[in-house]
Amino acid sequence: MGKKTNVLYLILILLLAGCGSETKEEEEVYEVRGRYLSTQIGGESISVIHEAIPDVMHAMRMELRIDDPSVSERFQTGDIIAFEMVNTESGWYARNIEMLPPDTELELPDVLRDVGAR
Repeated sequence: MGKKTNVLYLILILLLAGCGSETKEEEEVYEVRGRYLSTQIGGESISVIHEAIPDVMHAMRMELRIDDPSVSERFQTGDIIAFEMVNTESGWYARNIEMLPPDTELELPDVLRDVGAR
């Protein structure tokens, strides 16, 4: 066999070795607290106001995809929540959303402090 054939076989072996292996998207995960505002787009995303994530983003109002659309049925506008805010190559989403006690004090700037509050 010639060198070209050997190189082609090597390439084919490497390509086949890569088939079937799943590449998992890398995630950056942040523990965040905020206020639930509403459910959007047929239950596929929620609108929240969240505290700042140091060295990542300021406190803001944001729409986030959610991994489980049924979770939003548990919340009403103004509920204080904690969740994981996940950043992937596909964008930001929220998961593991939990209710916090209603008297939980959020660290929000004045411009956001009363948005969605009860």
